Amino acid sequence: MERHHHHHGHAHHHHATGNIKFAFILNLGFALLELIGGFFVNSVAIMSDALHDFGDAFALGLTYFLQRKSEKPGNPTYTYGYKRYSVAGALVTSLILILGAGFVITEAVERLLNPSMPEPMGMLLFAILGIVVNGAAFFKLKGGINLNQRAVSLHMLEDLLGWVTVLVASIILLFFELPWLDPLLSVAISLYMLVHAFQNAWAALQVLLQANPLGFSLEKVKEQVLALKNVQDIHELRLWSLDGEHHVLSAHLVVSQVQEPQALSALKQQISQVLNAFSITEVTLELEHETEVCRLEA
Repeated sequence: MERHHHHHGHAHHHHATGNIKFAFILNLGFALLELIGGFFVNSVAIMSDALHDFGDAFALGLTYFLQRKSEKPGNPTYTYGYKRYSVAGALVTSLILILGAGFVITEAVERLLNPSMPEPMGMLLFAILGIVVNGAAFFKLKGGINLNQRAVSLHMLEDLLGWVTVLVASIILLFFELPWLDPLLSVAISLYMLVHAFQNAWAALQVLLQANPLGFSLEKVKEQVLALKNVQDIHELRLWSLDGEHHVLSAHLVVSQVQEPQALSALKQQISQVLNAFSITEVTLELEHETEVCRLEA
């Protein structure tokens, strides 16, 4: 039985952790500012958003902890390492986002039924500050392929879009008395965020349930391995993902005319090159001679 480990991406993971820490500090600081500012301008809406941002900061803090944990190497308890912790963080963050969006929709519908005119100038000033803070956090996290970082990025996008909405609404409200505008835009953005949050939560759940991360591409993996010289068959193929980025494969290969150590080493190298293209970084192979009956079928 042959096992190959391909370790890489340490710098990427440390970069992701640093970005999440940056977003956490920004979010917590802005939540405190909102709470104080909302009190002084007598805005219930801003103070409500401050509570929402404190929830975000809690999620970011938890995500940062789990991301840090995910970078630990394997040990006798967690033989594959702690990468699944980042997936758990992505799931928790997505669920918090879903709950937050549901809360915003509930509040917005209530305001649509009982509209009241907000103070547009106060909204405008906080919107500009909110766009700067949340925009900085979002662009810092944007583009992360890690499920955890994508979930946090979605959190920041929700807040950024929310403040863009406040900005647009406050400018319109400076000239027109339309008390239903702000809650209506809030519902639209929350529905948009719910769709993406459910998608991200489902992706994290699929990883935790050990679903095949390549989908139909698994057939391509089979084809490319079978195309290698001296590989007659592949069966007992198992594929799952550690964290949405690094995948694990185990399989039985039926081989012919491969007995010398150099030939075996060359074949394993060829297989590794094929699998690396599919982000398969942990490989366990059981090689069977063409005349041998698989022990699982015997």
